[in-house]
Order: sequence, then C-alpha cells, then structure tokens
Amino acid sequence: MTPLAASAVAALASGPAAVPLASSPEYTLPFVGPGTYLIFGIVLLPVYAMVAAWFIGDPSDRFANLLGLGYLAGLTTVLWGSLFVATIIIGVVFF
Repeated sequence: MTPLAASAVAALASGPAAVPLASSPEYTLPFVGPGTYLIFGIVLLPVYAMVAAWFIGDPSDRFANLLGLGYLAGLTTVLWGSLFVATIIIGVVFF
C-alpha cells in the first residue's frame, strides 16, 4: 500500500470532521433559521402590541378581547393548516 493510500484510509477511518455551517450557529435550534426569529420577533411586533392593547387598554371588554383573540388564533390555524395540505398535495403531484 502506498503512503498516500494509507493516509486516505486513515482519514476515512477517523470519520468526517465537524463542519460548522454559517446558517446554523450553535445557539439556534435545529430546523430554526434566522428568518424565524425575524418573522416572530420583528415582523409580528405590531400584532403583539395590538393584542396587548386589547387587554391592557381602557375601556376593556374581556368578552370582545377573547373573541378577537379566538378569531386571530383560528385564522392563523386555518391558514397554516391549508398551506400544509397544499404543500403535501404539491409534493405528491409534482415530486
């Protein structure tokens, strides 16, 4: 066996080296990209302020506040669910 082949076998036997990826720093969770923090942290900030104002503001009607929160949660669930179903259908039909 040549010295080059021996070093190649030794390199393969030691296993792959850990390569840090630029898009996944150590402090993030797996499958969570930087866009997730951007959307939920910055883009939705006015929505958070609106919902907080419903409950903190004066005059405040608890029934109307909870009704609005229910509508908001329901619309979000319907949108995410329908987009998930559309994604599955597109995956089955085209891939």
